[in-house]
Formats: sequence, C-alpha cells, structure tokens
Amino acid sequence: MKNFFFKTSSCGLLLFFVSLYLLAVASLALATSSAQPESPALLAQRVQERYRNVQSMAADYQRSSSFVSLGAQSGGREVVGSGHLIWARPLKLRLDQEKPRREMIITGGGEAWWVRPGRKQADLYPFSQFTSGLTSLLDALGGLSGLERDYKVGEASVKERDAAPAGSALLSLEPRQQRADLKELVLIFAGNDLTLRGFVIYNLVGDRTAYSFSTLQINPAVNPALFDYEPPADYRLVDHRPIMGTKDPQAK
Repeated sequence: MKNFFFKTSSCGLLLFFVSLYLLAVASLALATSSAQPESPALLAQRVQERYRNVQSMAADYQRSSSFVSLGAQSGGREVVGSGHLIWARPLKLRLDQEKPRREMIITGGGEAWWVRPGRKQADLYPFSQFTSGLTSLLDALGGLSGLERDYKVGEASVKERDAAPAGSALLSLEPRQQRADLKELVLIFAGNDLTLRGFVIYNLVGDRTAYSFSTLQINPAVNPALFDYEPPADYRLVDHRPIMGTKDPQAK
C-alpha cells in the first residue's frame, strides 16, 4: 500500500510539474506574440486614420544630420540644429531655426523663402525647385493622411528602432517614384496614441537627417500671415525663379 501511494503521489507530482511547464511555455508564447509589433500595413492604416483631419501642427524641433557625401570633409561630425516649426495644409511651412545660427524658411503660394539674418540675405525659390530637404519635411508632415498612395510601406531597420525612444512605433516609407532628395523616410510615433515624435530622412547617397519633436501641437490656430514674407530694405534679395513673378504649378 505504501509503494502504491508513493507511486501515485509521484505520478501526481509529475503531472503537476508538467502542467506548470506547459502553462509557462504557453504564457511565454502568448507574451512573445503580443509583444510583436503590428504589421507596417496595419500601422499605416492607423496613422492615416489618425491624421486624416489634421490641418496644422506646431512643434519645437531638434535636428541632426550626417553627410556621407562629404566624406572626409565632414570629419565624421554631426551637424545639429534646433528651432520651432509651424505647418499648415497643404504646403505651408514656417521653420525658425535658432541653432547653430539663425535662419528662417517659409513656404507658401508656390514659393519658398530662405532667410539668413546673419548675412542679411533672403533667397526666393520656386517651391518645386527648393532642394534643401524641405520637400521631404513637408512630405512627412503633410503626407500622413495618404501614406500608401505615395509610398511603399515597410518595417523600419533595427538600427532605427534601437535609436527611437522607448515605446515608439516606426514606419519605413520608400517613394514610389525615385527621387534624388529622398530614398527612405522613417516616421516615429508614440506607440500609445500615434503622436508624431519625429522622422528620419535618407537621400540617395546615404545622407541622414533626423528630426525629433517636443511640445507638439495638433491643429493649433495658425495665422495665415505667418507664411508671408517681405525682406527688410537692407537685405540682399536673390531671386532664383526663372521669371520674376512666376508662380509654381504646385501653388496652393
């Protein structure tokens, strides 16, 4: 009887520990599954829905750039900057840079101003020919409601995921039409509410520019006059438009 009881108890304990093991394995598998990031396509759908009715944004920004194309001339340094930006649909942007030097960029009406107070110079470009990376910036801000129309959606690289703040959701976008200024655009959102935390721009030669946002405002009231500019009388005006007064066909 004693041996029988011992064997029965041993079998019961064995079954108990096997059950615990299977439960632990199942729990681990479930946790691993739930921790997997959602598919890029699903994330893109949620982003488009989140930003469908967004008409304006404002934020303080930090920018860092590394230029592969400069090679040894760059010395391996990052070029950093900071300032404030205001964006409004469809193609209006005011970017006030404070560091490393004061500059201002204003787009609207099919034109783009690049203002450098330190030089007392204002350059005026047709919007479609302004190639200082602002087209990609406008894409990031204004294209959130129609990502899949203009981009191939994919998963961000491990490098970008590791560099992003904890709890972020990342989306990699590749233009459907080849562009010199943009090879890949990586959008970075807060995972809980899809607030835009920043983005990373890669051009065809591998130069990388990263923007990170703080104090982001969604749909702030924006004065249209912020996107108008008249250079002071003592500024040198450099007009890069083919014909004075010509409006870019993309003017909105």
